Amino acid sequence: MVDQPVYTLHYFPFSLYSLMVRFSFVLGESLNPNTAPKLKVRLVNLHREDHLSETYLTLVNTKAQVPVLTSPALQASLEDSQSISLWLCRKQPELIPEEHEEAISCLMDKICSFQVEPLVVPAENRQYGLPNEAAALLEKNGLSPKYRRALEINSIFSSLDPENVAEAEEGALEFMHDLVEVLKEHNQGKTWIFGDQPTILDAHVTALAVRLMDVDRSDLLPDEVQVYARSVTATPEWHRVTSGRPTIWDDSLGKVEDFTSI
Repeated sequence: MVDQPVYTLHYFPFSLYSLMVRFSFVLGESLNPNTAPKLKVRLVNLHREDHLSETYLTLVNTKAQVPVLTSPALQASLEDSQSISLWLCRKQPELIPEEHEEAISCLMDKICSFQVEPLVVPAENRQYGLPNEAAALLEKNGLSPKYRRALEINSIFSSLDPENVAEAEEGALEFMHDLVEVLKEHNQGKTWIFGDQPTILDAHVTALAVRLMDVDRSDLLPDEVQVYARSVTATPEWHRVTSGRPTIWDDSLGKVEDFTSI
């Protein structure tokens, strides 16, 4: 019998897209443990700038982002939530049932079509932009040429001007409008979007909705979506991903590296 390949998910528990992917794996395993990939979760601690380390930037992801899925069984690493989710659905078609495939694919495309970051960063960062951590690291001496180049690529300043925020809000509201129509047709007061069983869409929608609630952007969430998201957060599957924690970090939660479950 051939050993099942092991896949490594490089992950940060307060990264929205990491949460989307981690929840996708958990839901897939709940649907069919026999087809679930053998997964190892590896913490990439953004608080300690693990994503900007030479090892991570040169061997895992030159974009300094999470999540990333790596394995000797993959032809190339999967470096974003959309590509990881598509790969997982090929492994576990239970996550995208044929009768709902068109609606799921349409909404998955829409949720990936707008930038979420302008909606979920603190207000002060919307005004002044995001901290340029890579640029600060470039000041260090003794950097290898490959590492220096990777830091230079990631040192481009990221601004979040009002136009960025307005565009993201428009995309989110359009997505939520379409989601509500699907919920009205299929949810009927049950836990998951399409009733009794979760899909890949539940993983992405729940993580997004909970993050928006956690950063006080419930104005972007119709009542139907808030009710749905709260029902999912009461499930053991969501608790397995978050251990009851919010989706944003604060001092009261302690050090990320001390978490017993990620």
